[in-house]
Amino acid sequence: IRRPPRSTPLYSSAASDVYKRQTLSNQSLLEIKNIIAEISLQAAKVIMQNKNSAIKIKEDDTPVTIADEESDKLINNLLLKNFPNIPIVSEEREYPKNAIGNNLHWIIDPLDGTKSFIEGNEDFCVCIALALNQKPIIGCIAHPPSEKIWVGGINIGSSTKEQKYNYHKIYCRNIPNEGPTIAISRHHTGPKLTEWLSSLIYVKEKRVGSALKFSLIAEGKADVFPRTTNTYEWDSAAGQAIIEGAGGKVTQMDNKEMIYGRKDKKNPNFIAYGNPNWIKFLRNKS
Repeated sequence: IRRPPRSTPLYSSAASDVYKRQTLSNQSLLEIKNIIAEISLQAAKVIMQNKNSAIKIKEDDTPVTIADEESDKLINNLLLKNFPNIPIVSEEREYPKNAIGNNLHWIIDPLDGTKSFIEGNEDFCVCIALALNQKPIIGCIAHPPSEKIWVGGINIGSSTKEQKYNYHKIYCRNIPNEGPTIAISRHHTGPKLTEWLSSLIYVKEKRVGSALKFSLIAEGKADVFPRTTNTYEWDSAAGQAIIEGAGGKVTQMDNKEMIYGRKDKKNPNFIAYGNPNWIKFLRNKS
């Protein structure tokens, strides 16, 4: 496995920022960006090396594969090597007790979209986010089949990169006059989403598994992503950071702020959007 760049000096400066002032400098965030991008790509390669791997069913009746587990091991090992004192919340292991509230911690999903991965579809990804003061301050999403990544946060902007090409900035778009494009889950819909969609005038649906829905909005290829079924913090943290870096927003359905560092890690229903004027496409209900 190719190692990411050495980062001992980075951790020292980042730790100083965090523990003395409860913040991170933009320079530290940019250096962290490069490290988590490299880690996410290494995890993406591990996933592709384990396609068609054995499937197990977890206690919550959701599937997990060898690819999930190997990606989780790699990400945890490399994050701990580069940032030894920052706790890690992962879908695939027990949560550390100090990864709550305002505390600095990683939130990762080593393979988001396991159902799509098992079905042979390509809309699965790797998610890595860093949370501080109950907010994701930087996030990275990697798409293993293409090795494309999206990375960013509200303080440093967001960008995307494909294989050996350079990063380029991405921005949420202005909604076309004819109406928004909606990103919705390939697997998780249900009557609440159907009812919500009936209240909106829109021109197109894009059904996508995993957190790639966030990247569509950040890149200006979709406008709104409503989520009305159960999710956890690792499902949204990286995507929220990237959307906010591209000029968009992720809020609870009642317009309250999303909160990270919950003890149970469960999200409320939420909506991600690129432009707040999406609400003008709501139908008037008497």
